[in-house]
Amino acid sequence: SKGGYEIKMKKKILAVIGISLLALGIWGCADKKNYVTRNTDIADAFPIEAKEAKENPQQAQSDGPYAVLHTTAGDITVILYPDQAPKAVENFIKLAEQGYYDQSLFHYVVKDSIIQTGIPADGAEKSSSGKPFEDEYDDGLHHFYGALAMANSGIDANESQFYFVSSQEIPEEKKLVEANLYMNELVRQGNSELNEKNKLSKMNEEEVGEFEDALNKKIQAIGTEGVPESEAQRYQNAVETYMRIGGAYYLDYSHTVFGQVMKGLNVVDGISLVYVDTERKPKKDIVINSIEIIQKL
Repeated sequence: SKGGYEIKMKKKILAVIGISLLALGIWGCADKKNYVTRNTDIADAFPIEAKEAKENPQQAQSDGPYAVLHTTAGDITVILYPDQAPKAVENFIKLAEQGYYDQSLFHYVVKDSIIQTGIPADGAEKSSSGKPFEDEYDDGLHHFYGALAMANSGIDANESQFYFVSSQEIPEEKKLVEANLYMNELVRQGNSELNEKNKLSKMNEEEVGEFEDALNKKIQAIGTEGVPESEAQRYQNAVETYMRIGGAYYLDYSHTVFGQVMKGLNVVDGISLVYVDTERKPKKDIVINSIEIIQKL
């Protein structure tokens, strides 16, 4: 749904392989921490003064531009990565400059995990071009604590919604992170291959089933054979960073990361701790007043 939690992996093949992944213990879930137990709602203290982030953990390089989100909770300043995620950055900037995001709610909040927004005030979600656009991935951009990423309803289905990663949860072990990254890439590649095969010649149910079984075996092999050394080497820097500062590693290679919070990470943290209803919508509205795009800080 347009207003729901869009960053769960919604892929046909995952319905087939889910049981195997649970058995392997490598199925990531962003819904581990749901509700807040405090006497007072932190939203009562908003707005709060934005503080400088301690670091930018992303490996990719960027000289900007930057976006300053002026919200009712406080300001959030992010650096954008146009070289690594050109479509996502262009879409975000165009919509921001049009005032599209003005008065958008943070409509979905998972405690210490993610905060999501990006539906316009009139509810008519669209991309800057009017059509969904493709996912973009870069080994230098990951779902570290403070990352900005695109929410979507499936592969290559990005429009306007986005989220910030507020999770500081440190993974239990490096192999868990490696397995999730590799699994996500296998699923992504599998879906792309399946789509291409269907374009050339419509596959019947038996053929699709055989394809899914083959992919399932590859994923099951992660639990017995581990991640190939070449891939583990690719993931090494990301894994070490996750082990140091935390994040949502289970969303890598399934959603486009296109920015990182440079100031106002404490505001992101604050929003992630507000009281929410059963649909995880903040009980007190938290609104983007405007988004300012600047070239240099």
